[in-house]
Amino acid sequence: RTHYQTLGISQQASADDIKHSHRSLVKRFHPDLFPSGSEAQAEAESRMREINVAYAALSNARNRASYDETLRQQAFYREPKPEHCQRCGEPTLYWHLEQNVGLCESCGRSRR
Repeated sequence: RTHYQTLGISQQASADDIKHSHRSLVKRFHPDLFPSGSEAQAEAESRMREINVAYAALSNARNRASYDETLRQQAFYREPKPEHCQRCGEPTLYWHLEQNVGLCESCGRSRR
């Protein structure tokens, strides 16, 4: 889960959007709003920690740029997925990372 998802905003959100989202989530999940010692209060405390960490990372322009770069690098190194034939949907012997897929052996042979 990214900091953007935690705050419920897009990656293109402005600084004002980040601040507004943070404030509305704090009002909604503040632990003092829940009965003392309850499980709901413990969940709210955990959620508040996540919200505050996300806000700290995204409210500062330099930290946000660094975080965005980290997200881009993680997206580049995604787990490879098995490739499937475009015609029949059968798995091929190839693996790819979010790119165009080819044909399986039998569909590739029938095209020739």
